[in-house]
Amino acid sequence: MRSSKLSFLRYMLIDHMIRSKQHPYPSKLDLLEACQDKFGVRSESTIEKDLNAMRMEFEAPIAYSKREKGYYYADSKFKLMGMNLSADNVEALQFVGVMLEGFRDLPVFTEFSDAVDKVLDGVEMTAMGNDEGLPFNKVIQIQKSDYTKGSEMLGKMIRYVKEQKVVEITYRKFGAEEPQKYTVHAYLLKEYNDLWYLTGYVEERDRVQTFGVDRIEEVADIHKELVPADAVNFEPDNFFRYCLGVTALAEEPQEILLAFDQQTANYIKTSPVHPTQEILKEEGGACIVRLKLVNNFELRSWLMSFGPNVRILEPAFLRDEIKNAFQQALNAYDKLENKA
Repeated sequence: MRSSKLSFLRYMLIDHMIRSKQHPYPSKLDLLEACQDKFGVRSESTIEKDLNAMRMEFEAPIAYSKREKGYYYADSKFKLMGMNLSADNVEALQFVGVMLEGFRDLPVFTEFSDAVDKVLDGVEMTAMGNDEGLPFNKVIQIQKSDYTKGSEMLGKMIRYVKEQKVVEITYRKFGAEEPQKYTVHAYLLKEYNDLWYLTGYVEERDRVQTFGVDRIEEVADIHKELVPADAVNFEPDNFFRYCLGVTALAEEPQEILLAFDQQTANYIKTSPVHPTQEILKEEGGACIVRLKLVNNFELRSWLMSFGPNVRILEPAFLRDEIKNAFQQALNAYDKLENKA
């Protein structure tokens, strides 16, 4: 634990004890015993230095009562962090801290390690004295990938997009023998299914396009003037408005009617797949859902993932595409059985 963090944690503990209504006016010995239990402090001089540091660095109005033989704040409204958080507020911060801690091993966090540490330290400091029950990290588990390809480059991408840079990327399509270079005016980073995508205006193709960050081999700022997003009619919400996933097609969205059986209806109702989702009918636990989406790869994959638990009522062409895909899969399995 860093020394600066240790000092501040002691300040937070001292602040909490001075403001305590159950045990007001803590003595120097009380403060020493508490800091000894939590931080191994053994010297009263350390407590004296902490009290002086709080007065000097944070203008804490620490005073000593001869009658009560302990410390108090001359301004009873003073609080070291300057925030009046309820127990629920503190628990919410601790919950967020556990979630952030769960993802800090991803390579992207190496770019922001100091910032992540400060956030986690702040959560720990804010929670000081509100530690009833088991720690959140003992009762909450976060499902995450151990490693996501492309996340080691995500730190650079975040900066380039935030600063609206023009970058040259070296990009290799799936199955391509050689990568290609593109000049991309970086507008947006989008996450879908644990993978990240860069969207921007591509000079070589004179259009807005999306690239999988996991397939970008190199990226560099080429210090060129950005073509503004509005100059190419790009608006993030509208670009992906009728898109499931990241494949935004230049076609009109279709009204899609789906019938989900009882086994999957509750899942669909509690976890809507898209903002356009609308429940039209419920009967016997089953339901009929309406969506308005373009017919892209992600939509077809999502539909196929439900197997026999969903029926495509409309449009007919989409129903035929899914039927053909399942038939091809069945034929592939039949071939395997015939070989066996």
